[in-house]
Formats: sequence, C-alpha cells, structure tokens
Amino acid sequence: MIDHTPYRLSRMLRQLGLAVVAALAVVVGLASPGYANFPHFSTMSVTLADSSSSTLVNLTDGSPATGLRAPSTSASAVLPDLLFTWTEVGLGSPDVVYRLETVVSATFGCVNGGANRPRASNKTTITAPLQATVELVADKNGRITGSVVLDTGSVVPAGSSCPAGQTQVALAATFTNNTITDTTNGVTATDDDISVTLGP
Repeated sequence: MIDHTPYRLSRMLRQLGLAVVAALAVVVGLASPGYANFPHFSTMSVTLADSSSSTLVNLTDGSPATGLRAPSTSASAVLPDLLFTWTEVGLGSPDVVYRLETVVSATFGCVNGGANRPRASNKTTITAPLQATVELVADKNGRITGSVVLDTGSVVPAGSSCPAGQTQVALAATFTNNTITDTTNGVTATDDDISVTLGP
C-alpha cells in the first residue's frame, strides 16, 4: 500500500499559498482606491505676492482678473496681495473648488510731500475678512498644485481723507487666519500670520 500523505500535504500547502496570495491581492486592491480618495495638503504656504505672480483672483466672483497690480511702495495706498501656493494629493475627484481666506488689519495715514510720518490723529486702522474661490483640475495621479494671488485692493479706509498737501498711504498690515479650504472634500490648511511695514 502506497502512503499518499506527502502528496496531500504538498497539495494543501500549495492551496494555502494561493489563498494567501489571493487575500493579499484583495487587500491591496481595496487599499489603493482608499489612498486615492484620501485628500490632504502635502504643502501649503502664504506669502506676499510680487509682480511675477501669475493668477490674480477677483474677490467678487473668483474669476481670473485681467492683470496684476504693481507691488506696493512706501508711498502707496495699496496693500500687497497674498500669494497662496499649495499641493494637494490623494484626490479622487478631478474637479476641486478651493476657498482662499485671510483677515487683513491695515493702518493708513496721511503724509506730506516729504513722506514725513503722520500724526496719530491722521491714522486709520481697518480690519476686513477677504476670500475668493478658484476651481482647479487634478492630474491623473490625483494631485493639484496651485499658485493663486488673492487681491487685497478692496481694503481701503472708507470715507477718510487727508488735508490739502497730504497723501493717504498704507503704513502697515497684518494678515491673519491665512487659510485654504478644499471645499469639495472638506480639507483645510492654515499658514502663519504675516506682518509688514509699508509706509514711512
């Protein structure tokens, strides 16, 4: 009588090995889409924009504006714009809507032709929240890299004026709560506050 035990054992081990390989394939197959649908910001920063920044977003409707304002100078009433730069990965949806937000606290004052510092009574500080939206499309790897300028031109002291011979200028500004939100997937990232001295 022939003992078939070694053959049966070998066959059982092969079947067990195939079952393990199949189970691993199922786990990997389930894990890959899960990772592709795990949106998160791998990088995000907010800085002061310069004239080489490419996409200016209108605050009213989020559409690209026709041009960039020149960078502010020490004798300008214009605040610097903000440049939002980010990379988001793990996107399952190709179309993503982003909301860019900041809170601007800016001080304006009146200076004379010699750019002398204004008196305390000639200073006005205003605080205003700003936001804009932009829609971008992910690449085939589920990644979006964005670089968008948030226009701060609407932040001006309403109803204030300077005496004859003086000009209103932006003296300083602080940008807080610098946040970008992927509103499509409910993901948010926030960068540090920015403070800048602009006037004399």
